[in-house]
Amino acid sequence: MSIKEKGYLHDYIAAGLIGFGIGTAIAGLGGFEPLISYIPWAGIDWGRTVAQNFVSGLFGYLPGGFIAGYVNFRLHKAETARMEGFTAGVMAFLAHLFITLFTTIFRTAIVSGDFGAAMGGWAISLVFALIFYPIGGYFASLAEEKTIPLPPFLRFQFRPAGPPPPPPPGTATCPTCGGPLTYIQQYQKWYCYKCEKYA
Repeated sequence: MSIKEKGYLHDYIAAGLIGFGIGTAIAGLGGFEPLISYIPWAGIDWGRTVAQNFVSGLFGYLPGGFIAGYVNFRLHKAETARMEGFTAGVMAFLAHLFITLFTTIFRTAIVSGDFGAAMGGWAISLVFALIFYPIGGYFASLAEEKTIPLPPFLRFQFRPAGPPPPPPPGTATCPTCGGPLTYIQQYQKWYCYKCEKYA
């Protein structure tokens, strides 16, 4: 394997880990991650576990795969190659596979629980991770191909105020006292400070 290929492998691994971390964080913070299903003494409600994993996949793993694909495109500055994002999504899945495998094994060993039930819950999460991480990466590839400009109302960029327009031509002396007049841009009128009134 050449140095360039190793560098790309490292980039894919990094993108996959970032995607996995963000996807798992979203699933966990959203309350979707079915951690209770891995706790052996709690008993497993398989229907609820499948539903929780589906929601975790849709709202956590899918965005995680998308982010993995996006990071991969930014690292490689790749052109429009659809498989690049898909591969980054697969790497996020592989990160999910190994990290959750070891955490499930160690967590089950620590609490001396039912290893079979814990691994069953892990296997269900693995199925949804296998589905949603690569799909998210593929969506990142599609988004990279079809660049959509940011709508103006989301840019929040304000144009700096230009110089005020020049005062209208005319006399610059007060008709009452003959003193100098000042043009007030806000009111678009001439003002005499001696007379304290608009001319």
